[in-house]
Amino acid sequence: MNEDNRVSTGPREEFDEMLARLERFITAELPVNEALRMASRVRARSDAWMCRLARRQAAARPEEDTVEVVRQQTGVTKREAKQLVDVSQGLQNLPTVDRMLTSGDITFGHAKALWNAAGKVGPEAVEADRELLNHAGQEPTDVFSRRARDWADHDLARAGVGPLERQHRAREARMWVERSTGLGVLLAKFPADRYQHLRQVADALYLQELRKDKKTADGGDPSRIRSPGQRTADVVYQLLTNRHPHTGESLPRQEGRVNGIGRLKASTQLIVTAQLGVIDGTDPNGTCEIIGVGPVPRSYLSTLSPDTQVAGMLYDRAGRVLWLGRGRRLANAAQRLALAVKYGGCSMCTEPMHRCDIHHVKEWRQDQGRTDIGNLVPLCRQHHRWLETQRRSQPHKQLWQPQRK
Repeated sequence: MNEDNRVSTGPREEFDEMLARLERFITAELPVNEALRMASRVRARSDAWMCRLARRQAAARPEEDTVEVVRQQTGVTKREAKQLVDVSQGLQNLPTVDRMLTSGDITFGHAKALWNAAGKVGPEAVEADRELLNHAGQEPTDVFSRRARDWADHDLARAGVGPLERQHRAREARMWVERSTGLGVLLAKFPADRYQHLRQVADALYLQELRKDKKTADGGDPSRIRSPGQRTADVVYQLLTNRHPHTGESLPRQEGRVNGIGRLKASTQLIVTAQLGVIDGTDPNGTCEIIGVGPVPRSYLSTLSPDTQVAGMLYDRAGRVLWLGRGRRLANAAQRLALAVKYGGCSMCTEPMHRCDIHHVKEWRQDQGRTDIGNLVPLCRQHHRWLETQRRSQPHKQLWQPQRK
């Protein structure tokens, strides 16, 4: 064709022609395995271009919401757009990773895993570990993501950062609105010790809400019974706002109570056990553990509040008896505390202590059992009901042996 008669094309037409040539090249001229590898490189380079454009948009128009611009122009979800923008900014401190993505040697998923690792241990550590970067170019995304996460945890451990501190560093919460439903979403991750506090208070309030629903059902209106998920959502709203989940009205606050929940029993407290030498400083190698959470460093004791109660568990707290005989049927708080230290939770499964009842091994009524520490074991409500049912049908059979954890 004569140059004078050639029709000029714009950038979009040239781009479409380039894509058409690439499609013909990949689908017709290459073996499938090689074509898949080439297509993966094209995808990775496309993601690199998206990251570069997101950075350019953020620098050129800082007053605009870059995440929203990316979402509107590319059609991805808001979550995907935010991930792309966050990673694109992080890659500025990871030049080697950025080059690997731009050349198509790694995928966006690999780059994201390395960015997450850099958030824990710093970008310099990631850039300096050539072995880790080589694995990124050789392993599938899911396999490498686990490797990068474990690598970062091991690096922190070498630096003397324990598991609980790593959890504290990784804590996060996000809130957003679902486009399809308009529902607000709250997602939160807590360190294990903080989560235990939250879970115990939430469980106590959940039981109150469950009793309300049972009364509603007995009143003849089962349609108003909430599902477990709805009940849990109402509990979270009530704890965060101190408002009624249906009317939005403020709930009265009472001294020593949280949303109507009285002072928590020993079963709903965070229980830290430590050897005496750890507490008085004479044993630097002594152990320290949170019941239901696991081992924690000795330094955790220094984070406890001044009103923390310290109880010697050789036998009991000073002045609190653990042997009540036939004078009382229900276990007292000191007995629950001792059982929590001994068993850690239900003696038949993994349910935590605050969800357990205290069971008489020799039954209170049938066997004239005593409310003594040696005759008491914690059982979750499901196993407690099961055991009571089995005892009625098989009164003389030893059904189970409580196991100390």
